[in-house]
Amino acid sequence: MRTMLFELRCTDDHTIRGTHWAPDGDVCAVIQIFHGLGEHRDRYRRFADYATSLGYAVCAHDHRGHGASAEQHGHFANNEGWNLLTADGLSVHEYLRKEYPSHPLLLLGHSMGSYIAQNFAMLHGNRLSGLILSASTWPALIKLVPGRLIAMLESWRLGARGNSPLLDKLGIGDFNNRFKPARTEFDWLSRDAAEVDAYINDPLCGGPYSCGLWLDLLGGLTSIASDDALLRVPSDLPILITGGEDDPVGGDRGMTKLATHYAQTMHGCLKLKIYPGGRHEMFNEINRDEFTSDLIGWVKSNVRG
Repeated sequence: MRTMLFELRCTDDHTIRGTHWAPDGDVCAVIQIFHGLGEHRDRYRRFADYATSLGYAVCAHDHRGHGASAEQHGHFANNEGWNLLTADGLSVHEYLRKEYPSHPLLLLGHSMGSYIAQNFAMLHGNRLSGLILSASTWPALIKLVPGRLIAMLESWRLGARGNSPLLDKLGIGDFNNRFKPARTEFDWLSRDAAEVDAYINDPLCGGPYSCGLWLDLLGGLTSIASDDALLRVPSDLPILITGGEDDPVGGDRGMTKLATHYAQTMHGCLKLKIYPGGRHEMFNEINRDEFTSDLIGWVKSNVRG
């Protein structure tokens, strides 16, 4: 595997920092990754190692406010953060297209990254050969509307860059409840204690998150949570929805509901794969090898080079 770091300069002077992993031999397809909230691109190195061994190129970049791209940890931008995240993804996509002009290019989004990936597919789905949504869910508008109102008030009170313990609590504070008595505050991530500890000990993981980030994220979720929005995703685009049964972000119920909405909007190449007992990060779960193998198996079966 060859590892290449790259930087892309945006029109607003933000610098996108990413990693491009390539196999030593021929490339059969390209997988672009949008990581989740409170993590960074390097956490997908193990997946990249496996995928490149099978001939896939893999690329991930740090979202604004995350990893090496963070000007302020946990803050996207003062304005238009959601749109800027999607635009950054397009910049990386275009970088990959120059490297691989004729190869199939898939988009894999995990958790928050799955929401950004869906927005990307609504705007640029004709550029993609496949869409993989990991640890995703169907957003509940009944929660998003009051959540956005609270985020607006907290942003007014503390500023877009300010941190609100209330918003952090509303956003992720209840995720560990079903796993009590819990060893740590992040047991909801994985059944593998070593992986949970690695997350806790990683200075680039976790919060706090800014009021502006929550406002951007809740607004973005609202914009994709309708059948009209899903109709903008090409109906023939192969889509995999996958994750752990016990994931508090969506789990069995949330992913099934998301798949149902895609089916209702006539997306004919759709697969739902749920792993019993799995928590939020299937890439770091005790059965991560099974998960990764199944994911690449889906790609082989549904995306033609």
